[in-house]
Amino acid sequence: MATMSRFNRSLSVMQTRVSTQLRRSTRRLRGRRHRVPNPPATAVVVSGVHHGVFEIRLDGGKRRNVLGRSTIDRVEELVANPPSGTKVIVITASPPDFCAGYDLMEASSGDPETLIAHEDNFAPLRRSALPILVTLQGNVIGGGLELALSADIRIASPETTFAIPASQIGLVYSEAGIRLIISVLGESVARSMFLAGSQLSAGAALAQGVVLDIVGRDQLRSRALELAASIASGSSFATSGNRKILDVVAGRIDEATSDLRLESFAARGDLDHYIRQFVLRRSQSSKHPSP
Repeated sequence: MATMSRFNRSLSVMQTRVSTQLRRSTRRLRGRRHRVPNPPATAVVVSGVHHGVFEIRLDGGKRRNVLGRSTIDRVEELVANPPSGTKVIVITASPPDFCAGYDLMEASSGDPETLIAHEDNFAPLRRSALPILVTLQGNVIGGGLELALSADIRIASPETTFAIPASQIGLVYSEAGIRLIISVLGESVARSMFLAGSQLSAGAALAQGVVLDIVGRDQLRSRALELAASIASGSSFATSGNRKILDVVAGRIDEATSDLRLESFAARGDLDHYIRQFVLRRSQSSKHPSP
């Protein structure tokens, strides 16, 4: 019996040692996992203002232009405080994707609720007085979709796919984000995307008016810059005012706009100048009729 008792004690000590070693190994593995450094954030590259057009480019193609806090903050800062002379903002992205959503690696090492589908994300874009164009390619997912829909005009390449897999990843989305998506895509499509994980193709987006045009990937930037130059050639006051009223009617913002139209009739304003020039041209034409 004594021999059996010594054997049991030895076995118990051995099991305790093994258990302790397993716990230590598990803690080391967990520590290593938490110490994994975050990959580089998606960089934001800008170009100088050219004929009133200011370009902002997401430059993290290898990581599919995912959105971390620093990237979102930088885009918002540039939109809120663009360089002097900016009349139109164009947002582009390095291929292959426009944006694969929020940076989950960054979210895993911090407070994900301060990044993923936060109520204030992209608010400066929706409040901007300047029109914003965006070029889309590949995947436009989650936060990338919010960013794209915060712009005024979207141009896509044929393979572009829109998705927002909130239910699939266990995320309850922000009210601001859902309101934005409903305002552009419509309630039925939004419900299908949020609840069933449905995707929207470029062709379907064109048919629904979500994108203005579909062009080859190589023509995306040139098409956007061409359209931006056309916008920049118009009255900045009228462009800003019309953008605001469009946003109010679409339900994106809630502001009084009754004075905006009256302001456009102010003496020596853009409309007054255009009318005077129009009358002058007609007057000169009547004095010198064509033979």
